[in-house]
Amino acid sequence: MVAAEPLRETPGLDLAEDGIAPPAGQPDTRSMSVKEIRDLLKCLAEPDVDLFCRLTRDPRSTVRDLGYSNLGRKRNFAANEDLFREGGVRMIAGADEAGRGSLAGPLVAAAVMFEPGVRIKGVNDSKVLLPERREELYSEIIRRAVSISVVSLDAGLIDRWGLQLVNKKALADALTGIRPTCDAAICDHFQLAGLGFPTFGIPHADAIFHSVAAASIIAKVERDRVMRGISCRFPGYGFMNNKGYATEEHMAALVELGPCEIHRLSFASVSPDAVEVQLWDAEDEP
Repeated sequence: MVAAEPLRETPGLDLAEDGIAPPAGQPDTRSMSVKEIRDLLKCLAEPDVDLFCRLTRDPRSTVRDLGYSNLGRKRNFAANEDLFREGGVRMIAGADEAGRGSLAGPLVAAAVMFEPGVRIKGVNDSKVLLPERREELYSEIIRRAVSISVVSLDAGLIDRWGLQLVNKKALADALTGIRPTCDAAICDHFQLAGLGFPTFGIPHADAIFHSVAAASIIAKVERDRVMRGISCRFPGYGFMNNKGYATEEHMAALVELGPCEIHRLSFASVSPDAVEVQLWDAEDEP
């Protein structure tokens, strides 16, 4: 059985923020036609980053493409971040996570901040890089970043709180660990609010922005190292190779051995009969 307990929130973090609803006084593009959105973009006197970010979350692929083309029009990961440097914003951090879809092990989030203009050749979404190249870039990122923050939340917390809340909290904790504090942050996918600095959640941001791509590399390398270490404790599951993901080898081991203590028991692929049990009533929350 999987125990459930209330989430201990990062101070100020707004977990209800979705990044889709517009600020007060701004047009709601969800109710606009594609032509109306194109016309709106043509009439902009200067880039509207909030608008571009909202467009990337639209259910219509054509509208999402409009958002991405405006955010990544320079086609240079580091230069794309300059769009966010307005109104006194200089230092931008990027945040991403690794292990979201894994059946076992922790979710690891990283935040990375560079000086403006710093560009490491080859930095890209960690998923498109070979492991050896990730390791090389990891070392270069460590050397050249102003600040790096890494947070790891284990399978037990995912089972208690749910993956979405854990994902948001991990990203928020990684960003609040950046020193000196950033002026703004870009997160892969998740929109966060209440952290004391503006945060922009953009799907696939790790394929557009240098600091987010760097964060994806740091998170992936750190998590892979954890899973290689864990494989020594639980050798039967092939964690050295599959890193906890649902490979044929891993699924066969689950059938033969059952889940171990680092498996996410709230995932149906791991424990189809798992039942949530409240540890206390809401009014008794400590």
